[in-house]
Amino acid sequence: MTLLLALFIILFAMAKIDQHKFEEFRTEFGTILSNHSNTYQTGKNMLSAQSGADSDKSILKGSEAAKNPSLVKKDQLEAEQLQNVSDQLQQSIDKDPNLAKNITVSLQSDGIHINLKSNILFASGNADLNDQAQKALNILAPSLKILSQNPVVIAGYTDNMPYKTNNGPYHSNWELSSARAINVMQYYVNNQTLNESNVSIQAYAENKPRASNSTPAGQAQNRRVEIIIQRINYSK
Repeated sequence: MTLLLALFIILFAMAKIDQHKFEEFRTEFGTILSNHSNTYQTGKNMLSAQSGADSDKSILKGSEAAKNPSLVKKDQLEAEQLQNVSDQLQQSIDKDPNLAKNITVSLQSDGIHINLKSNILFASGNADLNDQAQKALNILAPSLKILSQNPVVIAGYTDNMPYKTNNGPYHSNWELSSARAINVMQYYVNNQTLNESNVSIQAYAENKPRASNSTPAGQAQNRRVEIIIQRINYSK
């Protein structure tokens, strides 16, 4: 028993805490806890403020859309109109087997794309519209006139055969593709099918081919004019 009592006295003496050091430790520990609490609260306030700002932005965006329901409605009506015109164009083309072989119509995200092979528009190395070309353009005209207020791009393309300058007025395939696009544009503007303030032309020469230029059939596909009736997108 005496030995056990002595052991407990020794352990107590070893575990005795310096009161001054304990007070310093408690003060420092309290400061650390206080700073941690302030930092946490600041971060929490920042997150709350950001969440509030994001919420305000979402509400503002929603209110802006609510203020312009007519724009959304116009976009919907235009999408329906583009679909209807695309269907009308396809129906007009399908009535003539020759047009059906040489004209394709597709409704894409940016608008209606009408691809016309040069077989029905121009003679080789030429940009003048022949009678067959004018007939084809006239068949498309009534449907295109419905969208005369939409932006329209008319692009000209050639195959990769070098243009022979001694056989015509053009110096390159660039000039030839440009002249073909311009002549189609002028034909529709002069006939009041398209609004001249909304139409523009592009020329690509032999670039951006639709098929390989290694065969006559592929070259025939690459010699073309493309008409793109673009969306207006009222809500932008």
